[in-house]
Amino acid sequence: MWGFVSVMLVLLFSFIGRTQPDVDLPRYAVDRAVAANSIALPGALREDAMQISITRDGRVFFRNDRVMLVNLPEEIRKGLRDGAEKRIYLNADARVKYGDAVAVLNQIRLAGIRDVSVLTQEPYY
Repeated sequence: MWGFVSVMLVLLFSFIGRTQPDVDLPRYAVDRAVAANSIALPGALREDAMQISITRDGRVFFRNDRVMLVNLPEEIRKGLRDGAEKRIYLNADARVKYGDAVAVLNQIRLAGIRDVSVLTQEPYY
């Protein structure tokens, strides 16, 4: 009886392991601010969208790669050379320090980008 159960458990776990998607998930978590009057930005879902994320502890990510703040303008310029839209989608944590957000916005401005959209989350009802 226990042999049958063991074989079934092995089969179950081997099946579960194969059904997991091979997606490169971001290595950071951002809890966006909640905004009641937000609008949809379908451009943020594009594969080549220039999305900058700021985590609660001040780490900065360009797309899915962590970058140093001083290297951010060059990464943005490289994205523009590759044909990305001239807009930044800022994905900042709701509890990010004000100084960290201002520093990132200054680096975006140094790269020559004036169009910045802040990503928010819809409220839960």
